[in-house]
Amino acid sequence: MHRTLRLPALLAAGALWISMGVAARAQDANRDVVVTKADVGDVVERLSNRTGEFKGEFDAAVSHSMIDGTRLEDRAKKCADNLQDSAKRLRDVFHDKRDKNNPAVRDAADRTLAAGSELSQVVQSHRFTDKLQKDWDLLRSDLNALAQVYGLSPVQ
Repeated sequence: MHRTLRLPALLAAGALWISMGVAARAQDANRDVVVTKADVGDVVERLSNRTGEFKGEFDAAVSHSMIDGTRLEDRAKKCADNLQDSAKRLRDVFHDKRDKNNPAVRDAADRTLAAGSELSQVVQSHRFTDKLQKDWDLLRSDLNALAQVYGLSPVQ
């Protein structure tokens, strides 16, 4: 009789354990994104690296485009500078604070996304080389990954 009492207790404990696991997974499944500190750090690092590489290529492309020598060229290059500076600042602040929810990190992320949106308008309004466009698409995907971390609208 002792064994017959243990089996239902074990089954009940197992069912409870399984239901708790399902509830925890369902809670994660309801979130848009489950992001670890390492994930955010990777996005921030990629952004910092890609903005530096992209800025050099972008400046050269603008200098060889139809907007060379115009105010628009200056504005376009300034947009690329702003994005690079913002991404570097984000990297520095994130490495210092190590918390995506820290107000200083959030502010730096917002500034980086705003600079990315501004540069996106420039890239979309002019024809550049296929390589530069592909590089922009990669950079924009990293910007959008950052936007997703904070539940913000993607850079178009």
